Amino acid sequence: PKHVFGHGWLLLDGGKMSKSKGNVVDPYILAEKFGVDALRFFLMRTFPFGSDGNFSNELLIQTINTDLANDLGNLVSRTTAMVGKYFGGALPAGCRTCAEPQPFDQELRTLAEGLRSVYEEDMETFAPHKALDEIFKVIQRANKYIDENAPWALARDMEANGARLAHVLYNLLETTRICGVLLSPFMPESCDKLFAQIGAGEDVRTWDAAAWG
Repeated sequence: PKHVFGHGWLLLDGGKMSKSKGNVVDPYILAEKFGVDALRFFLMRTFPFGSDGNFSNELLIQTINTDLANDLGNLVSRTTAMVGKYFGGALPAGCRTCAEPQPFDQELRTLAEGLRSVYEEDMETFAPHKALDEIFKVIQRANKYIDENAPWALARDMEANGARLAHVLYNLLETTRICGVLLSPFMPESCDKLFAQIGAGEDVRTWDAAAWG
């Protein structure tokens, strides 16, 4: 091996888990309750490699609710619901470009375009928690982008605003796809479902495809 990494301890109530103390957390039970993807994500998201980490069920549930349900889950469900409601589930041709782009279009795109390089640097230096932090900065920015554009207001006049609305939803789907590619090592099964939900084929789920457009 070219790299050998020694990880820290998982602590419970500030002390090492020990079979003799009987304070061992069973990963099989946790995986059955929360799913393997969620458990893997939590461990990689919460505890920096090289440092000890204090485990608790409360922290696990909080991380799942905040990151996966509120941030990622809301982004996917809101975006796909609007594509379904306003465009019958398929965006029209030409939606990649916009006649009058707004500053926050470029802000979101710049973040999403630059994500793979900062993610790669963090992963190569054994800092998956930092890589995940970068992904969720983009996800949070995408949720803010929804509120900035208020697609529900644009949809009130599809003749005037339909092209703008389609572009907004394209930007959201593309951001979601890139984040899904980079989340795949942590949550492979969940990301397969995400790709199916947004209509991303096998050819745009790869590392090489984690680029805009």
